[in-house]
Amino acid sequence: MKQQTISADHVYYFQMKLAGVNIEVECKNGREYSKCKPYLASFETPEIVVGASEEEIIERQKTREQMLGRPISEADEVEGIESQIIYEKIVGQMIQHKILLMHGSVVALENCACMFTAPSGVGKTTRTRLWLQEYPSSFVVNGDKPLIRVDENEVIACGTPWCGKEGWNKNVMIPLQAIFLLERVDNDRDSSIKEVSFTEALPMLLSQTYCPSGLGKICNVVRLLRDFDGKVKFYLFRSTPTLDSIRLAHDAIYVKQ
Repeated sequence: MKQQTISADHVYYFQMKLAGVNIEVECKNGREYSKCKPYLASFETPEIVVGASEEEIIERQKTREQMLGRPISEADEVEGIESQIIYEKIVGQMIQHKILLMHGSVVALENCACMFTAPSGVGKTTRTRLWLQEYPSSFVVNGDKPLIRVDENEVIACGTPWCGKEGWNKNVMIPLQAIFLLERVDNDRDSSIKEVSFTEALPMLLSQTYCPSGLGKICNVVRLLRDFDGKVKFYLFRSTPTLDSIRLAHDAIYVKQ
């Protein structure tokens, strides 16, 4: 078993567990190590081993410089590149373990979770804040990039260290009961919530799920998403971000009709 160490040349070796999977990481990025601390674990056999080589970092740096039109030399920018490579390798390999990374905010209450998902700017963070305000016993599993594990009988939302600027994340695994597909409306009087089929939900689910490049890998993602059907409820949630609309979402899944 490799211990959590920092070598003389400032290389970090650490083990962590995400969504029940044993992961071993090697990096030169102290910020990445600190971010992953809540998920550190010890085990004999890793299921995923990742790192970012100098060649990979340099190649990604060149690509980034071409996009930005300027050199990248600041240490934090280089660290960000290494972190991105490691993140992509982990979530790409997670698919083999029937685990997807999705773009959304997951809140948990009464030992079950729901997720708000939508393109950036629609108001996932605002709705999460309102949910926490209205239901103080709830907490955020992850505010930006949760891992979603597909088991035989249920779908499980899992915390990750990739959680957006708010820093909302928790090292837990909670059954996922519902996914709210957000659409913004101009007037709160037009707010509505409607249960939809998996087929209706699939386009947005796919657009908000990390998909590695390659047709075969994308097909694997679609197959995993199809396994959500019958295990998770889907709601089209058209609303402005208000407490009244949050109560609509809560009552849809927690109040028996």
